[in-house]
Amino acid sequence: MKILLRNIVYKKWQSYLALALSSLCLLIPDFWNHYPLVNPDTATYIESGFIPEMPSDRPITYGLLIRLFSLNGWSLWLLVFAQAYMVAWLIFRVIRNLSGDKPYILQSLLILFILSIGSSLSWVVSQVQPDVFTSIAFLSVVLLLMRKENKQTNILLYILFFFAVAAHLSHPALMVGVLIAVFVLRRITNAVMPPKKLSILLALSAIAMITMVTPLSKSKHIFFMGSLLEKGVLKGYLDENCSSKNYKLCAYKDSLPQKADDFWWDPESPLNKIGDWKAVKPEFNEIIHDIFTRPAYIKQYATATVKQTANQLINVNIGDGNQSFPSGSYVNRTLVKYFPNESQNFNGATQNKVPVLDAVALPNKIFIIIILCCLPALLNMFFKWRKLKNEMKLLLVVCVIGILLNSLDCAAFGTINGRYGCKMVWLIPFCVLAFVTSKIAINEKNAARL
Repeated sequence: MKILLRNIVYKKWQSYLALALSSLCLLIPDFWNHYPLVNPDTATYIESGFIPEMPSDRPITYGLLIRLFSLNGWSLWLLVFAQAYMVAWLIFRVIRNLSGDKPYILQSLLILFILSIGSSLSWVVSQVQPDVFTSIAFLSVVLLLMRKENKQTNILLYILFFFAVAAHLSHPALMVGVLIAVFVLRRITNAVMPPKKLSILLALSAIAMITMVTPLSKSKHIFFMGSLLEKGVLKGYLDENCSSKNYKLCAYKDSLPQKADDFWWDPESPLNKIGDWKAVKPEFNEIIHDIFTRPAYIKQYATATVKQTANQLINVNIGDGNQSFPSGSYVNRTLVKYFPNESQNFNGATQNKVPVLDAVALPNKIFIIIILCCLPALLNMFFKWRKLKNEMKLLLVVCVIGILLNSLDCAAFGTINGRYGCKMVWLIPFCVLAFVTSKIAINEKNAARL
């Protein structure tokens, strides 16, 4: 009995140590930066959690998580380590389920190390941004549908899923789409999807949506108008209708920016010249409604969305938004205010000294080459579909659908950005590595029988 208990304790500590090492591997970009990576949105998230107050353009959930995991402003290093640990823990459990109860710790550690240096995963994990929770939500769904976890672990997965979905405005619709797709394709994956489990996941997504009612009400017309602008639909509509419509935006129809980001955030944008987000809401909603009641504009919007979805699928650059934030900038002032003991470390961060996009140009090229090399292997798995384990089929379907829907979501309701692509594209090499792990486990099992 003592030997059995000693072995159990030893295995648990072995697992915890491997998870800690994997988490540190996932923070390699932060070690390079000498501080957790931040971008312009980071300040809004931090401030929302510490005030606390719901921002006008995003939920408060991630802001509260920042406050919680940083121990009320002690250190952002604790936050990014918590993010890394959650991702590592989920990947460990996926690999364990695929390995058929065979030794999996060393394999999981190796996979996470490869992903840390050979994919965008570590960059996503290392940022003070809710992007990491997109993949956390997907991996939670995979583990719940594999039906190999005990009751306590399932409860934890449901909790992770809820907070992951509630962390970003795009997540509820994205996850509902994935759940519906998996349900429709359940015969292909042989996934057993009990009505109770599906109901819980859909209910959690709905509750997460409820927490976003206020920011959605304040911002959806702004973001959608920016999307229409970038697709060229808005300019065409104004050109054809400003002669009969007395819109304030008509005065700027010939000086509209090309990019949605410039329309949303540039102080000189027409948006900021005609009023604040609340003041322009009636006009913008009227324009949006008019556009989507005319077949010609709907067709133009749909065509542009398909093109932008394809563009987003190949737009997977890390480093987007990780520019310098000098003293006096909003991000710098926010960091100094809520993390005063780390202000010196932040000001000395690499991203405040060198152009990050130039510094990561080579890694971006390497990541793209790795993805291109993984695509034939991914395609080969679909050719061998009948020979795959059901757990592997489920992982493939959820990941592939997730990547496609994420790109569609960005294209349809937002803008194209390398950051949006890299938060999901790492799932491609992960699926390949998981398949190799699963195959090795099967071969070892067959060898043991012989």
